Order: sequence, then structure tokens, then C-alpha cells
Amino acid sequence: LDYQHGGCVLEAGKEVVFNPDDDDLEHQLDLRMVCVDPSTKDELHMVEVEGQDAEGQKVKAVLVSLKPSTLPSACLGGYTITPPAVFRLKAGSGPIHISGQHLVMMDADQSFDEDDEDDDDEEEEDVKTSKKRPAASPAAKSQKKMKMEEKTPKGKGDKSPKTPPTPKGPLSMPEIKAKMMEAVKKGVTLPKAQPKFENFVKHGHKVTDPKVIAELWKWRQALTE
Repeated sequence: LDYQHGGCVLEAGKEVVFNPDDDDLEHQLDLRMVCVDPSTKDELHMVEVEGQDAEGQKVKAVLVSLKPSTLPSACLGGYTITPPAVFRLKAGSGPIHISGQHLVMMDADQSFDEDDEDDDDEEEEDVKTSKKRPAASPAAKSQKKMKMEEKTPKGKGDKSPKTPPTPKGPLSMPEIKAKMMEAVKKGVTLPKAQPKFENFVKHGHKVTDPKVIAELWKWRQALTE
């Protein structure tokens, strides 16, 4: 099936004949659109088509009627005509444009032969244009291998160790006394018994020196008096 787009212009006193000379193939005319021209006069234009019926007798029919001011165009929606066919203006001076498609019914064997020839041509072009890529030389492979060996991943051990924070030294005697006085001002009661006071100093202020604990106990007794 072959499609050929085409069209014609109708004017008063002029006929357009559609009758292909090729008798070996079947032809059809698929009409699409009929419209007026910008120079067409504002009058009624009647398009007539003349063809043949199944018995070969001539048949005339009005295809469409147009008027620029009311109906400037009409869509024929694939109105199919088998040749021979004659188009003319039965009324009006024109010009009127007719567009459509010329359909040619081809034999199945002929269409297959053309497709095979196209496929053969494409295969020959593919063979000519295709080229094998050259294989990589052993020297190039060895160079790639050496580069891969040179790249060593960085381990976690490369990171420099963090220096631990230096522990704070024990508080001095005045600092311990000052903290105890702040606690007393906030409402904390210092233990009155010596064993409880010693435990309070050991656990609350991290004091382990017996001499310091004894001096703090004397200070606690003096503070009570």
C-alpha cells in the first residue's frame, strides 16, 4: 500500500480527471478536505463528482456545497473514490481546493521483494562500517596492574591517637573548706559524728589523706562551737 498526498483546484469551466494509467495496480482516491480560496467570491459553490457504478455506467453526485461567508470548508472524512473520476464546479466561479491521498494497492510479492532488497542493503552497510576494536597490549595491562598495586588503602591505624585529658589534682584544704561552706549556706548539714564526717569527706570530696581528714574534722568541730 503506497500513499501519495495530493490535491487539485477547481474553477468554473475547468474539469479535473483522476484516472491513473497504470492498469496493473489498484488505485483509490481518499478525499480529506474541501475549502475555498481567499480570492473566492462570496457565492454558492457546488462541487460535483462523476464516476462509474458497478455496471460501468456514469454516475454524477454533488460532493459538497460551500460559501465563503457561511461554510468556507468541509471535512470529507476519508471519502474514497475508485477511478476514473471527474471533478467539476456545478455552481460558482471558484477557485475551490480539494485535498486527499492517492492510494496504490501493491501486490504482496512485490512489496516483500522490495523489503528484502532494503534489508540486504542495510546488512551490507553494517558489515562495511563495523570494525573490531584492537585488543589491549600486554604492556598496557602490566601498567594498569602496577598502578593498582601502588594504590594502597589507608588503614584505620594511620589516625593519630587522641591524647587523654589530664586528670585534675586533689583539691587543696582552703578549696575543700570553701565548698563545704557553700553547701552549708545552701542548707546542707555537715555530719556531726566523726565517722560519718570522715565518710562524707572521702566520698563527697575525694579526700584520702588521713592528715587532711583529721584537720578538716578539727575545723568542723571549731565551726560548730
